[in-house]
Amino acid sequence: MSVITIPKSLREKLGDEATEDLVKVINEADSASSKDTATKEDIAKLKAEIEKSKSETLKWMFLFGGGQLLAMFAMLKAFLK
Repeated sequence: MSVITIPKSLREKLGDEATEDLVKVINEADSASSKDTATKEDIAKLKAEIEKSKSETLKWMFLFGGGQLLAMFAMLKAFLK
């Protein structure tokens, strides 16, 4: 945890109790932001999910692309009769 120094002019304006409360708020905000930091494990899980998603997307892309080709050939066949 870092050390916070409050300038003398600000301490005089706020008073001791308000200065302590300000330091508490800053410390709580600092600890809350460190909880949101991703770890190497989080990044590895995300990378694995992305790779899995890529393969699933590729599978569906070929499925729908093939369906479109079949539909186009069927329409061409119907128009050329």
